[in-house]
Amino acid sequence: MDTAPLVHWGWVHRLWHWSFAAAIVVSSVTGFIGSIELMEWHVRSGVCVIVLLLFRFGWWCWGDPAVRLRQYRTSAARVWRQLRGRAGTTAPHTAAGAAMAIALIGLVAVQAASGLFASDDIVTDGPYARRVGAAGIDIANAFHTRVYVLIWVLAVVHVTAITWYALRGDPIATSMGPATASAAPRQHWLRASLTLVAAIAIVWSVARWA
Repeated sequence: MDTAPLVHWGWVHRLWHWSFAAAIVVSSVTGFIGSIELMEWHVRSGVCVIVLLLFRFGWWCWGDPAVRLRQYRTSAARVWRQLRGRAGTTAPHTAAGAAMAIALIGLVAVQAASGLFASDDIVTDGPYARRVGAAGIDIANAFHTRVYVLIWVLAVVHVTAITWYALRGDPIATSMGPATASAAPRQHWLRASLTLVAAIAIVWSVARWA
């Protein structure tokens, strides 16, 4: 098991983490049920996912030091060493944890992007579905109706791994709880607010352009 130190995540990242998880759950449930009444909430939660993704991309660049992109160092060799119990690191993320985070965020980005061009041919169309024609819609639908399975497979693996390490007493496994929170500096809250406003503005502009 990696020897990464316990990281006291700032509240900005915690709020993003749990908001992102909640938005994915709502999007998945409303999309899976597929009723006309819930599709409006599916679209709304999808918009929230996109906003949160844009926020995270910005926070990767100028957010808390522990969650910047340079901290997500991973490779197949590092993951293998970790799984064999031979890895040691002083980074905030283990090799497997970094790989999981990158994979999950990447798949969610693909899922959200495909939703912009997808259509159920009934009442719900993505904002750009009419711009790509029938062939483009078919491709978007193919991604949008399949990628979510991979997302949930990784989510289950993630939760299972966290539970396993928690049962073994690994402090990193419980480091996202409120008891281990660290106070975010004032400039981080200002930076986070500006990043969130920018993300919302981008989504609003894209929606207007559609």
